[in-house]
Amino acid sequence: MKHSIYSGIVASGLALALWTGGAAAHGVGEDSGTATGVKSSTRISIKASNPIRVRRVMGPVTDSVDGVPAGPVDSFDWGGQALTRVKGHARLEIDPIANTGTIRAEWEDEYGRWTYRQNTFGPPAHATGIRIGSSRDSVTDIVGDPITTNVYLHGDTGVGGPVTPTFFAQLAIWGPAKITLNGERFDNPYPDASGGLPFDGPKGSLWGGHVLLSEEIRGDDGVVRTTSGEVFDMSKSSEGKVYPEKINLNLSFIDIPDGQPSSNIPPMHRFIYYISFKKVKVKYKYK
Repeated sequence: MKHSIYSGIVASGLALALWTGGAAAHGVGEDSGTATGVKSSTRISIKASNPIRVRRVMGPVTDSVDGVPAGPVDSFDWGGQALTRVKGHARLEIDPIANTGTIRAEWEDEYGRWTYRQNTFGPPAHATGIRIGSSRDSVTDIVGDPITTNVYLHGDTGVGGPVTPTFFAQLAIWGPAKITLNGERFDNPYPDASGGLPFDGPKGSLWGGHVLLSEEIRGDDGVVRTTSGEVFDMSKSSEGKVYPEKINLNLSFIDIPDGQPSSNIPPMHRFIYYISFKKVKVKYKYK
């Protein structure tokens, strides 16, 4: 299979690798002008509700942030043992050409009322997806694009780790996110590989935000399975089953890895909070 690399829309300013703790800035898209010099733009509006929290505490808590367990935690729960319905909603207004937009989400669980705010975008250290190339026998890596559209991720793609089956995402977003819990800032206390707090500022440190609009990876019973019906795990990265007739909006905020393994699933992260909105309305506008 042929494999090529495509440099996507790279964020401007200090847009260094997000997961290595670099600062991210509002992106400036690649030239989208037409032959007549008229600029084109795409607007994606998303309203999502009916969220499920994906989070299973695996034993006595050894680490926590403001009372919220950080480890040992399974943040993908492939067996569907600890999926929790919570009340909440999300609203996104995104321009994937200019790499700009806003993400607002609110939900409530046993720890209280959460908010997620993001209006800054930056690419991760790894590729942001793969696309089929000029033929079915070639794929193209998309790199440096903090708001990517129409790509495959995870599974055996080499993008983002084998934590889920390979799936198709209409929209994949990365960047620093501000989180609050019960009206107070919920800051990221975990140093990155440089030893400093990522996205640290006078008002606190931000988390790595990640949002995906994608096909569903869970069956009606909540279990992530292989094509042969087994419960999925990371050793079965090329065997995962997906449900393309359904879409969901996945939202997570995470620490920036320091390179040391943790007791969590996945082990590269010391903290992940992940919710999946199951009722999604999407509008596209292009001009």
